[in-house]
Amino acid sequence: MKTGFILPDSCPRGRTNCNPYAQIVSDNCESFFCVGLHDGSLSKVLQDKYTVCFKGPHDDDISMCDKRDLIHQAAVLTQALAIIEEGEQDVAQ
Repeated sequence: MKTGFILPDSCPRGRTNCNPYAQIVSDNCESFFCVGLHDGSLSKVLQDKYTVCFKGPHDDDISMCDKRDLIHQAAVLTQALAIIEEGEQDVAQ
């Protein structure tokens, strides 16, 4: 499956109440990862104005987040990748 960066001009789910900021989408749009700003109609919590969507062959998830949630997700993913990379280097030696 070929994937790549797409200029986020529309929601891969076809929603009109969320403006995508960044996304990676497969050619056939069957899998994607997207982060956007929704209009407030998607969340019961006022500060949770960002939408994080992941759709893959076996998963389909939509999360409502605030800015802190996005920062924490990025921090956890970055730390995990650093640990994975460090572990892979240790195994290679």
